Amino acid sequence: MTRIGLAVASFMFVMGLALSSMAAREVVEGSVEKVDAMKGTVTVKSAAGPREFTTRTPEKLKDVKVGDKIKLTIQEDGSMVIEKTK
Repeated sequence: MTRIGLAVASFMFVMGLALSSMAAREVVEGSVEKVDAMKGTVTVKSAAGPREFTTRTPEKLKDVKVGDKIKLTIQEDGSMVIEKTK
């Protein structure tokens, strides 16, 4: 019984590590202050103040406008997900 318990605990630990690597590294919510599609940057004013983010895929910024309320999620691999909020 002890071996089975140890195997299950080890499996859960490994799965936890795998899932945490897919988790978001950072989530920022706020309003868009500036968008530079040429540079692939967006400046977001959040509760912590304005911050500039750069995306590897500038086409993600095509629908983002100054004044939009967004939720910006930076993934572990450095990719960016932008969602408009209300």
